[in-house]
Amino acid sequence: MTGEVLGVDFSGASAAGDALWVTEATQTDVGVRIDDCYRATERWGRDRESAHAGLVERIAADDVRTVGLDFPFSLPQSVLDAECDGTWRGFLEWVGSEDGPADPAAFSAACRDTAETTIGKRDLRRETDARRGALCPYTNRVRSMTYHGARDVLGRLADREDTAVVPMQDDADAETVVCEIYPAATFGWLGAYREGYKNTDGARARREYNLAAVEDCSVALGEHRETYLGNHDALDSLAAAVSAARVASGARTTPAGTREEGCIYV
Repeated sequence: MTGEVLGVDFSGASAAGDALWVTEATQTDVGVRIDDCYRATERWGRDRESAHAGLVERIAADDVRTVGLDFPFSLPQSVLDAECDGTWRGFLEWVGSEDGPADPAAFSAACRDTAETTIGKRDLRRETDARRGALCPYTNRVRSMTYHGARDVLGRLADREDTAVVPMQDDADAETVVCEIYPAATFGWLGAYREGYKNTDGARARREYNLAAVEDCSVALGEHRETYLGNHDALDSLAAAVSAARVASGARTTPAGTREEGCIYV
């Protein structure tokens, strides 16, 4: 699959546009060329509704072929079974309905209560989370991204005939493929820093190391190097673009759990 590749470091905050970064790239004969990197506020607006609506519109554009999004696409199978009729589609319907959880806190509380009732443990991870070192998709640190990512983004893409959210939907005839990315897993696959490159002492030097690892994979950063060095959210969007480009080239991770749980691609 050729065409434009998008990598997105997502945010579910009320001012999501400030923290939501997008890297746009093109696959070439020799690798990947970074064409643009921008904050959602610059293109679509600062508030969550505007930023998410603008993102969906960009994903649906004719020139976009593969998109990597940095948020959990689904829930552990046991929670899906209890709350969502066992399916990813049921999950989207649950968070998007008037009878579903009203906000991320209510979403997290419902998932935790369900997990404790069915499994005896409140914070569960999907198999792909365990495999890639990711967090429980409804824990406090992640719940806003999971909730708003499903409701505001995936829920608007799932019924598009030209778009497939993998692995839950068949992408054989899709013009655009949307996949879940976890930047820490991407950097780990590259042999770079999974953590310590954000808001800690020595973070810039670690970002430089991570950038070098990306460039070693035939990724041409162009004029965007300083943006990635200066902002870890921008750097995470680059990682998302790298993994999305791999998916576009046919590098498909075999799901560790059920298809309905989803899969983190690296």
